[in-house]
Amino acid sequence: MENLQKKLDFARPPVDEVVLSVLFQSLDGLLAPHLGQIWTEFKADGFVHIEEQPPSNRIVEEFSGRIPEPQLEFLRAPELARIWFTPDDRSQILQVQRDRFTFNWCKTESSQQYPGFSSICDKFEGFYNRFCQIINKIGIGEVNPLQYELTYIDQLKCGDGWNTLDDIGKIYNLFADSQNSDSFWSESESVMLRTSFTLPNLHSRLHLTISNRVKMPEESQTLQTDFTLRGFPENTDYTMIDWFKSAREQIREKFVSLFTESIQTQIWGRK
Repeated sequence: MENLQKKLDFARPPVDEVVLSVLFQSLDGLLAPHLGQIWTEFKADGFVHIEEQPPSNRIVEEFSGRIPEPQLEFLRAPELARIWFTPDDRSQILQVQRDRFTFNWCKTESSQQYPGFSSICDKFEGFYNRFCQIINKIGIGEVNPLQYELTYIDQLKCGDGWNTLDDIGKIYNLFADSQNSDSFWSESESVMLRTSFTLPNLHSRLHLTISNRVKMPEESQTLQTDFTLRGFPENTDYTMIDWFKSAREQIREKFVSLFTESIQTQIWGRK
């Protein structure tokens, strides 16, 4: 663990966004006026703006060994919007919908410092516990978690160790062998890789996505790497925060093995 910590002590970490989310049994009694009550409770924390978004899709990881069949879902209540609560600088987002509570930390300026996972997780835990208390106070049911989710979004801008996709072998270890080829990546204009890993010890699945994007509002070319880990502990003694901390360690291990040493040291300043 100590060696891993040293490997991930960066002067310029590439983290662009961290998302912690809890999926729970749908609170069908949650109505639009209740969302106003919830917003009032969080305004004191600086979440002074409110936005409506379409509800997030419900994705539940299956571990039965078979491909899940499409199922027809009947809604017991009219669909309700997902609500964003944000501060002036939009560096944080609280998201609430009938079956999900989510907290985002977002890098909104290039000079903004990544506060570290512990700080983000502590905030999430505090906000989530208050949300559960508010739901209990309103009297529309209990928050019964079904699944936890942790996402890291990392960005590597064009010019930071790469200029075209011909350079992709200099960034990701899994493409390193193809760097010696003069033909495979030549003139490539896009990349999209998706893969997943089962993590039986967490009863979870880790999803990895690599893609080239145009980052707004700068309109700059970037390589984006997304790590999303979803699951739910089978051990009832395993707390929510235990799961999130373990999920973070799993993502850290994949991160270290994915990126080349030159990117980690020369671009991100690994100490």
